[in-house]
Amino acid sequence: MFKVSAKFSNNLSLVIAFVFLAGCIAAAFLMPTVTNMLIDTPDNIGDRASITECGRMFVHIMAYALLAIVTLADVLSIVLLFRVRKGYVFTQKSVSLIRGVSWCCVALCIAFLALGVYFQLALVMAFLSLFLGICLRVVKNVIEEATLIKNENDLTV
Repeated sequence: MFKVSAKFSNNLSLVIAFVFLAGCIAAAFLMPTVTNMLIDTPDNIGDRASITECGRMFVHIMAYALLAIVTLADVLSIVLLFRVRKGYVFTQKSVSLIRGVSWCCVALCIAFLALGVYFQLALVMAFLSLFLGICLRVVKNVIEEATLIKNENDLTV
């Protein structure tokens, strides 16, 4: 299997995270166009032309809420990657950052569930967001336990 150095991997992750952040910023300006396009696209339950103006406003608000949550998770990930670069992996701050990203995934799940009223695919996204949040909680718990062990070892040396 192809193996790259830890430094290269971290740098690549940072580049991807910053490109994603730029995409989130661009999406903020394109959001009204994209959400109107999604609302007007027919699917297997008919077209959504029957959505009221209030419903359209709800979709726009939820789209911006989703974007804000994703942007927050990306920023937390960037901060975590910088901490990893400096060697601050097994610290309470790093655990808190992972916890924050996991809660962002749970918030995404809730937002996607709300959008499930109009978009069936949003229910799948809610399930996937919750699963990712659970996976991150497991990783957080592992890192938190490793942090406790590291702190114990630091005190005994």
